[in-house]
Amino acid sequence: MTVKEFLKTNKLINLSAVAKLMYPTNSDAPAYLLRKLSDGATRPFTVKDSEKALEILKQLSVSVSGITID
Repeated sequence: MTVKEFLKTNKLINLSAVAKLMYPTNSDAPAYLLRKLSDGATRPFTVKDSEKALEILKQLSVSVSGITID
């Protein structure tokens, strides 16, 4: 599964939050990411986008894996 497929199909991921982390200077980051992920998009989801998204997802997984009960 590619990063793009994961982002499009995983309903547990908040795309708005991921987009804001991927494109911190873009005030319309959530809509920008959705346009890139849509089928037939005029702006392609590039390798650089995939790398950014994967880094954000890895950071989120590290944050979650560090949670303790106590």
